[in-house]
Amino acid sequence: MTEREKMLAGELYDCGDEELLKQWHKAKDLVRDYNRTDSAAAQEKKRILKELLGG
Repeated sequence: MTEREKMLAGELYDCGDEELLKQWHKAKDLVRDYNRTDSAAAQEKKRILKELLGG
């Protein structure tokens, strides 16, 4: 069972796992990009949210 699977199952997991850290950094970068995007750029904000949260 991977650390991600453990996390999703509510079990103890290693938050320093390479896969989880990669996903964490990607999410932080997307949130930063979202916050830096002009409020008038609705399509770009929507694209970022879709990538961050899923469709």
